Amino acid sequence: MQMILNELSARFPAESPEEGKRLMDFFLKTCFEVKRLIQNDCILLDQDYSSFELAGGYRIEQWRNDSTVDIESKRKFRTLLNKSAVYNSEGFEQEYAWDFRTEFQYKEYSSKGCLLVYEMGGVAVSFLSAAHWKTPEIEGTYITLADNGELDQDPVRIPNVSCPENVIIFKNYYEQKKEERRYKDILSGQDILRCAREVFPNLVFCDHAVQGCRRDVGVSEAGQVYKRLLELQRAAERMEHRFDKDVLAKATPESDATLKRFSDEHSFRLPDGNVRQFSWHIRYTGGYAGRIFFYPVPDTKTIYIGHIGYKLPTVKYH
Repeated sequence: MQMILNELSARFPAESPEEGKRLMDFFLKTCFEVKRLIQNDCILLDQDYSSFELAGGYRIEQWRNDSTVDIESKRKFRTLLNKSAVYNSEGFEQEYAWDFRTEFQYKEYSSKGCLLVYEMGGVAVSFLSAAHWKTPEIEGTYITLADNGELDQDPVRIPNVSCPENVIIFKNYYEQKKEERRYKDILSGQDILRCAREVFPNLVFCDHAVQGCRRDVGVSEAGQVYKRLLELQRAAERMEHRFDKDVLAKATPESDATLKRFSDEHSFRLPDGNVRQFSWHIRYTGGYAGRIFFYPVPDTKTIYIGHIGYKLPTVKYH
């Protein structure tokens, strides 16, 4: 699981240096409690926090040299920065193949941090800069652009941690999620293929997907891929006369420009020998940002799996 800063809570400068110190202390303790639970050192931030105004006339550089600040807090801050990645950067978008064509709306604000929490299945960590960030869940709207140009809006919730009280709540949430992900001996792509006929009877795997699953799905990705395939299996079971994207909130179609320019890369041979272009895809994470491309056939309640593995080339990333 991934820690991601809820940037809406990072409201600086604080009213006073003392308030700034308090916010930093709470935030760092929270992050390290979450880190201990999820066993992941990395945090995704909206900006480089090595230099910013913590309070009026009091910069973070001064905080780091302030003799009244606990040395352990300074050590935690240094460690946090060393293990961070900035998601509002071109480098992040290229490395994680994230193009942010979806949106997470919280009240009147749009949040990339909350969007990443929802799409990556992560956890938001918030500065306790306002009373409402004490909530153990952030409620918002997940917005996607449909093929017909209309906006799909789905109410969603993401876990949020900002203080000791909701660290306890998150621990229970995380333990439950761990149980859900503890699939029987699913440690590789080969394990997934071994149980595919029994667990995913409505999914048909193209040769390209089988090869990708064997080659590119290791222990870091296997649980996520298995989970996404389960979601596709349930979607196939519920299909009537058309594929309803709403049953897969994280599924998106590829752009027309990409499908035109990289048609061959997005076309896969079905088991019957016919070649189809695959547009719909869902994401998974692990050692890399992966994609599963699928082609739904509602009349037979079948979903063809064309690709499992690394992101395919697009007009933006190639």
